[in-house]
Amino acid sequence: MSTTSYKSLNALMRHMRSSAGIAVAGSADKRSLARIGYFHGYKGYRFSGAPSRTIPYASLDELSAVVGFDAGLKALFYPLLMKLEMTMKNLALVELLDAADSSVLVDVYARLMPGTRKNGRQGKLEVIHAGNAVLLERYVRGDRIVRHYYDVPGEAVPLWALFEVITLGHFGKLLEQLSTEALVLVAGRWGLRRSDADLVPHLVFAITDLRNAVAHNGVVFDTRFASARIRKKISGLLGRELGFPSTLTVDFRTITDYLALVVYLSRRLGFPKRDVYRATRVYSLMADELRDRVPARVFDMIVHTDNRAKVSGLEAWVRAS
Repeated sequence: MSTTSYKSLNALMRHMRSSAGIAVAGSADKRSLARIGYFHGYKGYRFSGAPSRTIPYASLDELSAVVGFDAGLKALFYPLLMKLEMTMKNLALVELLDAADSSVLVDVYARLMPGTRKNGRQGKLEVIHAGNAVLLERYVRGDRIVRHYYDVPGEAVPLWALFEVITLGHFGKLLEQLSTEALVLVAGRWGLRRSDADLVPHLVFAITDLRNAVAHNGVVFDTRFASARIRKKISGLLGRELGFPSTLTVDFRTITDYLALVVYLSRRLGFPKRDVYRATRVYSLMADELRDRVPARVFDMIVHTDNRAKVSGLEAWVRAS
């Protein structure tokens, strides 16, 4: 028999008042707490970045404002990130098939992955093994595309079939094994400089954690989704390309920096200027709305003080791009 005690919404509201000093009472607050959820809402949004950095909410309305801001971020990022993933794969595919002079997956492995990149031959074999594991899983599940290429005599699995089923993280690891020449081709197709070709896989890694958090409704406002530090070269690339002054540091500790990355990649990959500019304006308006609903001490923990300068710089860059 379970000994875990159950707390009703009324009891949870009393706990929030007594333990956190949050003004929450009455039927309207009770309905609001039920909608945002005590465990997803209050528990998930009571801190910023780390549990030790507790956000000093004074009322449930302030908590609801932050939850709403986070939901708005996910609504803003989701279509951009899904389109980025699709476009990155499709444009890379064009260059890799041409460079390999073949669409067959094993030909691409043999001709474009020299086994001298990260972790040498072992790194190459790990990428191939991971790809085969995904194809096997899809075959067992009855994926029609994958089954076609394994079941029909004379057919060979093409690279594009793998690209249809691998994750964004696996895609980045595959790119990481490409020859320098192949990476230069992909970089050019993505609108990047030849000198930045080595950053191609790391740009993919940089958006992967955000993409996964957005897709699975994780908390994103405080970048707690980040599982690894993003390379300083990417920070330098963004600062240089976006024209930020040295006083504006891009370190990916704020969601604004991830917006800068997504905006930069979106324009480099050819997304319409008006759509990308609209994204920066929507973000700016969302931040302004949050500023109006919470005290400065709360806002600065959520959005940070350099937000306006960075967003203004982003908007200027998009207009000029």
